[in-house]
Amino acid sequence: MRALKIAGYVVGGLIALIVVALVLLLIFVDPNDYRDDIEQLVERETGRDLTLAGDLKLSVFPWIALELGPASLGEAPGFGDEPFISIQEARLGARLWPLLRGKVEIGEVRLVGARVRLITDEQGRNNWADLGGSETSTEEQQGEQPAELPTIAGLQIRDAAIVMEDRREKTRQTIRDFNLKTGRLESGKPFDLDTDFVFDQEPSMSAHVRVVANVTADLERNVHRLAEPEIDVTVTGQGYPRDGVPIAIRAQGLEADVARELYSLTGLRVTTTWKGEDLPRDGVPIELAAKDFNANLAQQTMELTALDMNVAGAHLTGALTGEEILDAPRLRGPLKLDPVSLREWLPKLGVDVPETQDPKVLQKLSFSSNVALTKTSAELADIVLQLDDTTAKGMFGIADFDSNALRFDLNVDRIDADRYLPPPTEEPVEKGEEPPTEIPVDALRALNARGQLTVGEAIFAGMTFSKLRLGINARDGKVRFHPSEASMYGGQYRGDISIDATGQVARVSLDEHVSDIDFAPLFKDFFETDRVSGKGSMNLKLTGSGKTTDDIMRTLDGTVDFKVADGALEGADLWYEIRRARAVLRQQPIPERSGPARTPFTALTGSGTMNDGVLTNNDLNVAMQYLKVTGKGTVDIPNEQLDYRLIATVLRIPREDADAAQMEELVDAQIPVTVTGSLTDPKIRPDIQGLIKEKVKERVEQEKEKLEEKVKEKLGDKLKDLFGR
Repeated sequence: MRALKIAGYVVGGLIALIVVALVLLLIFVDPNDYRDDIEQLVERETGRDLTLAGDLKLSVFPWIALELGPASLGEAPGFGDEPFISIQEARLGARLWPLLRGKVEIGEVRLVGARVRLITDEQGRNNWADLGGSETSTEEQQGEQPAELPTIAGLQIRDAAIVMEDRREKTRQTIRDFNLKTGRLESGKPFDLDTDFVFDQEPSMSAHVRVVANVTADLERNVHRLAEPEIDVTVTGQGYPRDGVPIAIRAQGLEADVARELYSLTGLRVTTTWKGEDLPRDGVPIELAAKDFNANLAQQTMELTALDMNVAGAHLTGALTGEEILDAPRLRGPLKLDPVSLREWLPKLGVDVPETQDPKVLQKLSFSSNVALTKTSAELADIVLQLDDTTAKGMFGIADFDSNALRFDLNVDRIDADRYLPPPTEEPVEKGEEPPTEIPVDALRALNARGQLTVGEAIFAGMTFSKLRLGINARDGKVRFHPSEASMYGGQYRGDISIDATGQVARVSLDEHVSDIDFAPLFKDFFETDRVSGKGSMNLKLTGSGKTTDDIMRTLDGTVDFKVADGALEGADLWYEIRRARAVLRQQPIPERSGPARTPFTALTGSGTMNDGVLTNNDLNVAMQYLKVTGKGTVDIPNEQLDYRLIATVLRIPREDADAAQMEELVDAQIPVTVTGSLTDPKIRPDIQGLIKEKVKERVEQEKEKLEEKVKEKLGDKLKDLFGR
């Protein structure tokens, strides 16, 4: 707008220059004879070259009129060789008789082919600063009697252009093909205005603009009005359809009280059909309306009432008030989105509705908030967001636009995130076929966020949480999720998760603690298995690094400890396997199972170190009703495999066993047990044969010792007999 205002000054100066030339020519008969004098006068006053390449034509009766052919005004030094202003044709005339009576009645002013260049160079200088002219003091202006303003029969501008170039910002904007036609111009009297032009934002966008309005310019009071303005814009360029995007702007009226710095707009209505490659063929209809817009620049306040926006059926309403709108703008107001079905609305935007596990989700979305905007920040306060049966409240904002500093504090009542995930595929994905998830290192480095999320009830990845609290602090490539806490499966979770993305690969640190967790529903939800039950706690402190989640798992290092009470390994009965192995070894009938296949225990404890994703546990201790199991082994986390070597000590024989009497021989026996296979389906194999071999070996050792004692005794007796003789 500043550039357009300057352009107006330039055009007005050009017209004034033409008037000066007219006065000079009135003294002489042939104005062409004084072409050189006019050029020298302009050069003396402006320091720039005036070139009058065309003929100067002067008529006197009944109009004093001057017609000017091609002419140009030179550029300021350092801004190039092209002229600052050039025209192809100009005409200015005034009625003779009113002029003799001291009244100026100007005829139609015509300007054809005008070209204006407005340039700011790399040092911030512009090429029009030297044309400002001298300023008249306030006292002189107040002492002068206002002259009677002239009337103009009409103004006609054809094929004009203004180039606005900022060499510091390396931007170039052009107004071209500018045409303007008005009715009679008289201060305080309405006149018709019709103009059209093309605005180019090089190199990506071009807009063809047409404006029709009835204008009243009260120059004495400096109050100006546009009645029923009609503005039509067609936007073309990169990313726009070939025929462009049409925008229609209508209003009841626009008033500018420049003297008191009051501006108002009533009955605004903007309609468009937005089109593009990814949008529906017919485009997306958009309507924007506002009842009133009022701005007081003297007090730096504004008010926008009854804002109403409709985008393909999604209805948004609101209002705005502003303070310090020139120096440090602060805007506030309510914003509300009426309930809309995303399943019906998204296709209207050309967006496919994603497939979800629950086809009933994405049915209802509504939103309300109080907006606060400044030059550097934006905040949505008092948010009430409802998606289906989930309600979120709180605030979300950008504390600083330059650094994209996100701030939030949100409270969600309940959410089942799994309902929104894609449905499972019909064909099961074999292990290793699903590609690993890549760690978004670049996005983490750019992330600047701090806030807190609390959720009353939540389901994520099959796991159920309540009273979830998650704090996030991310900046300069370092992301920390702390505090992280929740109630889950009858117990508590506390964690501290950090991601360092400042290096070439991400480094993840985990400090996780769970206590009093019921493992049966946890393993069922997370691992989709019901093979483990019990209640206990676990602590882990691990680090890993890599570009993908698989890399992280394969590089995990740290420590782990766990303790589980009153649990069971479902699907495997260690005591039955011992009975079965004994029967097979003795070639006896296989005993029948008396109950479900499960191995109950009263306590399970252990700890270990993890290296490259493999947990080494050397102090496993399992207390059972009839057995005590100790041992060591490994858990390969990336491959989900177990490899344990255990010793099961038989404490007593269950009386309910049919073969209890025969099993008494195993009391105090230490039976080797191997546990292998997957985490979700471990295989338990007692080694009775190894036990018997150990027993035989022990018996052999015992017999050997007895034999050695007998040999020693006999040898001793013979030695006594020998020395006794």
